[in-house]
Amino acid sequence: MPILTKLQAMEILDSRGNPTVQLMAEFVEGGAQLDDEAGIDRLVQGLFSLTEGELSVAALVGVGERAVPALRRVLLQGQPSTVYLPRQRVVRTLAELGAFWVLKEYLLQEKKIKDPDLRLAEEAVENTAARELARNQSEENCCVLLGLVMQRKLPGAVEALAQFHQDAAAPALVAALESDFCRNAAVEGIRPIYKAAVPYLIESARSPEPSRSEESATSLRRRRAAIRLLAEQGVEANVWPSLEFLLHETDEWLQSCAAEIAFRLHRTEPALRVLLTHLTSNDWVLVDEIAHFLRQHLSSVRDAMVRELERASASSDAEKVKRCRLLRWILKPGTGVTSGENQVA
Repeated sequence: MPILTKLQAMEILDSRGNPTVQLMAEFVEGGAQLDDEAGIDRLVQGLFSLTEGELSVAALVGVGERAVPALRRVLLQGQPSTVYLPRQRVVRTLAELGAFWVLKEYLLQEKKIKDPDLRLAEEAVENTAARELARNQSEENCCVLLGLVMQRKLPGAVEALAQFHQDAAAPALVAALESDFCRNAAVEGIRPIYKAAVPYLIESARSPEPSRSEESATSLRRRRAAIRLLAEQGVEANVWPSLEFLLHETDEWLQSCAAEIAFRLHRTEPALRVLLTHLTSNDWVLVDEIAHFLRQHLSSVRDAMVRELERASASSDAEKVKRCRLLRWILKPGTGVTSGENQVA
């Protein structure tokens, strides 16, 4: 949430008579100098007000560095609350004042919160602190965020770490692919450091947890994300032997992404066999992706697709009829690939 400008704050303050609000007005105007801690504490308490909270942020930024000790005390010693917005305001105010050292101290602080609701609320504050810390891209701050992501998969910390574009963050970002809340940010963070991440992505794509026969849903989503990045960005031919077995996985996404990698490495026949098989998948997102891929490489695959179309046309099997329609759709000049059964009728 953006901090109010002085003009916005004064327009709101103009019609109010609350003493704390008047105090805010003096600070926002810059016309009063209050040196006692009590006055600053009153402004800090304003952060917890439903109506004056954002005005307090603006006023405290106007106070400057003198407000940091009181804000630090509230952040480090204050009690978590399920209403976490006021503590997020404290974090944002400290960031505006350039007190990133306090945010770092807060993120490194051990927090023993037993109540699950309070713990979840405080995580929202930690996420905000991590995102704000990324505004100051020092090596030390990167190390703090890296350590945090390796210990706990906080979305804000993953987003913040991704902004540093550091090769050292590759293993932590790849590990974060397993979290539904962190996956998108991790993918965006991996792309700029892809070369450094390749070994970790390969290992991730190869490693079902806890085991191949009892793989968890989060493990499968992690492996899918890893193999999709490898298929998207490409790999060297010398790593293909470690990925080839994925062509025989039971999961359609793993097989199809492995097939895209194989195709780009000129293993055309096994790659096309997998892609054409999954062209009749019930997962329309996957069908859409395969269709896009085949159209992008149509000059190379046209003959094989025509042969497959001839075979499918000779059958009355429902799946082959569906494949036949899709093949005609992909081969048709000027066809735009868009999801939906109406596109292949």
